Amino acid sequence: METIEIYSGKRKSVLLLIGSFAFVVVGFWFLLEADNLTGWRVESPVYMRVIGIASILFFGLGTFLSIKRLIKSELSIIISPVGLNLNPEKSRDEFIQWSDITGFKEIKIHSTRIIIIGVNNPEYWLNNETGIVKKKLMQFNFNNYGSPFNIAAAGLDISSDELFESLNRYFNDYNKQAEQS
Repeated sequence: METIEIYSGKRKSVLLLIGSFAFVVVGFWFLLEADNLTGWRVESPVYMRVIGIASILFFGLGTFLSIKRLIKSELSIIISPVGLNLNPEKSRDEFIQWSDITGFKEIKIHSTRIIIIGVNNPEYWLNNETGIVKKKLMQFNFNNYGSPFNIAAAGLDISSDELFESLNRYFNDYNKQAEQS
């Protein structure tokens, strides 16, 4: 079987672009009409201008990032005969070997389907993670779901069913080969 590269989806980027652009427009409105927007809750036009500037800066960044993601999708997952790479932007050579994976299970959280990747040695992966935020997220996943790794297909250009099927197919084919050798 060949290597499957899965990229980030465009649908969420479009929604982010629309939402961010709307908040940038509202921020400009707050900035320009600050004197007219004061009332019983907001007594100072300075406060409205600060909110407007913060909205423009924060959601302007969101607009920029969404346009960037629309122009060029990011590689999110690599499924190959070697294993599974969940962070190809960091390293294209860092795979979870099929022999280290125990299986996949699917859970649903508020109608979002999440695939949990069971591994033999979760402590190894937790100890090797250098990023503080990612390590905390992995620890949270391990404490709540029994594995430091999970995948939500919602932000990808593949359906959850297709992803789950591909993962199981590769796992069944290449995990057996690893056991035989």
